[in-house]
Formats: sequence, C-alpha cells, structure tokens
Amino acid sequence: MKIRSFFKRYRHSCGMFLFSAIAGNAVAQPLDDVSLEYQSDGIVATIHTTAPVQYLRHFPAKNGKTLEIFIDRAQDVRPQADKETSNEVWLDNETRNSPPSGLIPSFTVTTRDMNSAPKLVVEFSREAEFTVAPGKDSRSLRITIKPDRNISASKVALPFLPTIKPEVAPAATLTADEANLVENNKQARALMVQGREALAAEKNEAAIDALNKLLLLPPNDYTQDGQEWVGVARERAGQFDKAKTEYDLYLRLYTEGEGVARVMQRLVALSGKGGAQVAATTEEKKKDGRWMRFGSISSHYYYGKSNSDSTQIYNNVASTVSTSMTDTSMLITNVDASERYVSDEYDGRIVFRDANTANFVSGQSSANRLTAAYGEIKNRKLDYLLRVGRQSSSGGGVMGRFDGIYGSMADTPDSRVNGVVGKLWDNSSGSRPTFFGVSYDMGSYTFYGINQSVDGTLDRRALGAEWRYFEDKKTLFASVDYDTYFRALNAAQLMGTTGVSGVNVNFMLDHRKAPFLSVRNALNGASTSSISTLMQSMSVSQLRDLALARTATSNMAQLGATWPFHDKWQVGGDVRVSNTTGLPASGTNTNTGILAASPSRGVEKGASAQLVGSGIYKEGDIWSINTSITTSSEVNGQSLSLSNHFPFNNGWATDTMLSFYRQTDQTGGVTSRISPTLRGTYRIRDQLTFEGDIGVDSGTFEGSQSSTKSSRFFFSSGLRWDF
Repeated sequence: MKIRSFFKRYRHSCGMFLFSAIAGNAVAQPLDDVSLEYQSDGIVATIHTTAPVQYLRHFPAKNGKTLEIFIDRAQDVRPQADKETSNEVWLDNETRNSPPSGLIPSFTVTTRDMNSAPKLVVEFSREAEFTVAPGKDSRSLRITIKPDRNISASKVALPFLPTIKPEVAPAATLTADEANLVENNKQARALMVQGREALAAEKNEAAIDALNKLLLLPPNDYTQDGQEWVGVARERAGQFDKAKTEYDLYLRLYTEGEGVARVMQRLVALSGKGGAQVAATTEEKKKDGRWMRFGSISSHYYYGKSNSDSTQIYNNVASTVSTSMTDTSMLITNVDASERYVSDEYDGRIVFRDANTANFVSGQSSANRLTAAYGEIKNRKLDYLLRVGRQSSSGGGVMGRFDGIYGSMADTPDSRVNGVVGKLWDNSSGSRPTFFGVSYDMGSYTFYGINQSVDGTLDRRALGAEWRYFEDKKTLFASVDYDTYFRALNAAQLMGTTGVSGVNVNFMLDHRKAPFLSVRNALNGASTSSISTLMQSMSVSQLRDLALARTATSNMAQLGATWPFHDKWQVGGDVRVSNTTGLPASGTNTNTGILAASPSRGVEKGASAQLVGSGIYKEGDIWSINTSITTSSEVNGQSLSLSNHFPFNNGWATDTMLSFYRQTDQTGGVTSRISPTLRGTYRIRDQLTFEGDIGVDSGTFEGSQSSTKSSRFFFSSGLRWDF
C-alpha cells in the first residue's frame, strides 16, 4: 500500500507524462478544429479547443517557422458524477492540420506538455509572419497570418486583358460527359472573347454580363479565368465591394495557378476601398463550388517501466520492498478526417475524429472514443448554420461534447438566434443527461438559457450571458452563469489581455462552483451511479440538497505579463492565488454514501517565470527556462525546467528537456525528481512525420518513517500521415 501511495503522490505532485497518467485516467483530446477566414489584415486561423483555455503568451513574437503558444487550462466544470471524464488527462502529441490554402504556408497544430506546462506548437511549412490573440470566446485562439510572401510581397504582372486559352480539337470518339464538356468549353470561350472585347472597349458592364453568363455554365476549362476577370471588370466599373467578393470567392475556390498571385495582389490593392466585409456575398447568381479533403492518421506506441525500492521503519527495524513493473504498453491511433464543400453560397463540412487505445498491460482496458462525427452546412446568402452529430460545445451553457443538433441564423447583420438540443456524451456509467437551449447574439453580447434533465429529473436549469471586447491587442471576455433550479451562481469569469508600455499583460478572475451545479453531484460517494436509484429513497428536494452539499466553491485570480526585451528574447511571468471551500458531512445511508466533512484547501499560491529565446544558434531554434513555486496547506513545491527546440535542414527536428522538481508535504516528507527527455521528429515530403521520444524519471521520497527511491524509463514512437 505504501508503494502505491507513493506512486499516486508522485504522479500528482510532479505532473508526469501522458503515458504515466493515462493508466488510471481517461484521455481527452483538447483540440477540436482549425478554421481559416480571409480578412483584410490577413488570413485568420482560429484554433478551437474542446474546453475553455486562457491565452498566456506566445513566442516568437512576429515571425518564424515554429510558433509556441502558451496556454492555461480552465477549471473543470463537469459534474463530479462523471468520475472518469472529470479527471481526464489532456492528450499530448495531438495534431490538427490547417485547411488547404494557396495564400499562406500550410501548418500543423500539436499539443505539448498539456498536463504540466500546456502549449500549442504550430509548425509552418515555411517561415510566416503572424500575430496571436485570444479567440472571440473562451474556447479558441486566433492567429492572423500575413499572406505568403511569394504572393503578396512579390509584384506580378497584371495584364490589361485576359489571355484566352486556344480551343482544343475534340477527339474523334466522345462519351456523353466529354461531349458536354466540349460544348461547354465552346460556349465559355465565346463568352470569354466577348468579355475581353468589352473590356478592351471599356464597356465594363457588358464585360460583367458576358463573364457572369460564363460562370453560370457547368465547370469547364475557362471557369477559373472567368472568375478572375469578372472581378477585374467589377473593379474597373468602380464596384469595389463586389470586386472584393469575386476575388475572395476565387481565392476560396482555387489555390493553384498563375491567377492566384494576381488576384491576391489586386485584393490587397483594394483593401482601402469600399466598406463591405470581404467575406460578404452579394451576388444573386449561383456558382459551382469544389470539394476539399484534408486530415491526418497517426499511430503512436507508448511504453513505460517503473522500478521502486521502498523502505519502512517499524519498531526501529527497517524493511525494504523492491518492485518492478511495466505500467504502460499501449498503442493509440487517431483518425482526423474532414471533407469540405465550398461555393459562393454554401460552405459544408463532414468531420470524423476517432481515438483508439489498444492496451497491452494486464488489468488495463482498451477503449475507443469517437470524439467527433458531424455534418455541417453554412449558407452565406441566408446566413444560417446547421450542424448535426457528435460535436464539441459551442458555448451557450452546454457542458461538454454532445450528440445532437446545433443551429444558428442571423436575425440582423449584428444579431443571431441560436438553438441546440442533444444528449451529453461522457464516460459516466449512469444515464446521459439530455438538454435543450437557446441563445441570442447581439453585437458583442450573448444571452442564453438552458434546461438539462437526467432520468426524468431536472439536472440543471440556467441563465447566462457573455460579453466580448476586441481592439488591436486589447481583449476582454466576461461571462456569468446562474442556475435558477439551485438558485445559486454557477460561475462568473473575467479575463483579458492588454499592452502597457511594450509589456503584454493577461489576467483572469474566476468564481465558480466546483464542479458545476448538477443533481449528478449527489452521486459523488454514492454506491450507485444512477440518479433514478437515489430517487427511490429520497425526494427531489432532498436530492437537490445532497447535490448542493457535495459541491464546493472555487475562487481564483491570475495575473501575467510578457516583455519582449530583444528581437530574440522575451521574459514572462504569472502569479496566481486560489482557494476552494470545504464540504460539510453528507449522506445518511449506504445508497447515498456517508461522507465525512472535508476541510477547505486554504489559500493556494503560485508564481512562475519564463525566459524564451529564438534564433540563438540557428534560425528557428527555441530555448526556454521555466521556474515556478507553489504553496498550499498540503505541499510546498519548486520546479525548474530547461528546454530546446532545434530544427535541422534535412527534415529533422529535436526537442530536449531537463526538469527538476522538489516538494515538501505537510508531514515533512520531501519528494524530489529529475527527468531528462529527448524528442525527435522527421518529416518526409510534407506528408509523413515520424515522431519519437525517450526519457527517464528518477525520484526519491524521504519521510520520517519511510523512504522510497524510484525510477521510470519511458519511450514512445509513432507515424503521422497528413493528407
């Protein structure tokens, strides 16, 4: 028992790697999706997460091939009854690919150190210029990427008239489809000639009419050129907003060809003309779109072996027990596949994400988690969205991933009505709650109401509001959630970023129930996982009171700052103060469970500092030093870590890390740990990536009556195919 207790304490205090923790906990995928949107100041890549996160800082500040975004995980809000999900370990090495675009370098987003010092590593296919900011909600981050230098920086010749492809003589024997294409090409070429003649005569309206007729034809050899030149015709006619729309549609439909550079240059030149947003669709005509497929398949094997010598002193006699065991041997396979349809009117997606864990250690079960399987359709003309299937929460009071339907429709240009209905998807053994909710977006405000039930009993009923403010480097996000069923405040949060004299500041104030109010909290400590079973021996009001008694209150304040004091260096730090209330004694019988009162954890304090540099020895390398201290009524801890990311010219990159940790618990016991780790990646032709790491954890525990020396060897290796 002492050995097991040590390992539990050791894992908790030291935040060991994913594969040392997943033996006892469920694995969660923190990344949801990556989307791209063209805006006048660049391409905005939005990284969506499956749970609330706080942006802390990023490095390098403005440009590079590798970008590291440091984040903090918000407190878990799921009901305690979901024992497995509420203790989820966030997955390291999870990767999402950027949607295809001919305007910016392609990139991947990978999670690193998610359970110790969380960060997202963004690897661009070539150097990029960017800015980073929190997203428009608490579940996203935004990277604004300047268009590829090969397109925007280099000037290309802008012909006054289009070059029309020569007509190709058809084959002697044609199928029905080939014959239709030949006929369409013939009509399209004639319209292209007509449009060019009108442009030459400066009859721009006539050119627009001819090119629109061309674009109404089924896809043919002249469609792409027609889309470019209808934008030119509108620009020459002074229709700047409509020209932007045509150019934007071209860039969404086509990522290759000589016209991409020309259209990008023309669009940049139009950035100061006209008042409509680039993404707006004003044309009544309907054009054919195209399909895109992208995603990744990866498979990683994780292995860990632990050794321990534990010495106990009893009646002044010392006895030592040695153990050795393979604690981790598993293969985790992830599939992330998206198919997208884009046209001037519609934007549709089919998304599938699945994680399969094959466990080879006796007593540890295998599992398969289908984390996303949905279809989505957006209509730009009518401005509505409909998503059906397994999906992550989009806010509005929904507590996590669910199976259901989410819909949204614009009421006015600055307001939207949203609705959601579904069943929560989690790993609890009891019944899954069902819910329905509505929300209303009005400018920077969102108001929502949600009703949730389980086993025919009201589980949660809440009203909430959110407010967002974005201006350059200043952001502010505020939210409040009040449960009308429990008549108590569920959560109130304020977080934001700002710049003061060259220093970037971030902060967060958070007050919440821990976990969120839910009648399922009554199951904590009960002998059953079913609310309906509890209801057989208690009334609804008694169930509600029991749930409330088993729900604590958490308060937290955090302040951080980052100072880029050199082109290659920045220093940052954070301070945090938090406390969680105790719980009274609860429960009266075996069915409900009889829990003794638990004391408050008192005030917990923490401070951390980070020094990060880039390009010290080689372009693209990143060096960092991190240190932190924590104090609480239970433990006092100190940590120091050194890390380095080093890219090579032949597709290789390495990440090395050396970390030290020391803590003293309330009984005077001292735990120390040192952990060196080496990670390597090798990218082959932008599609295949081999990844592997190897490391050792060496630790000691010295107490008044016991001591333990332990070591753990671990490695992982895997392959990812991006498509």
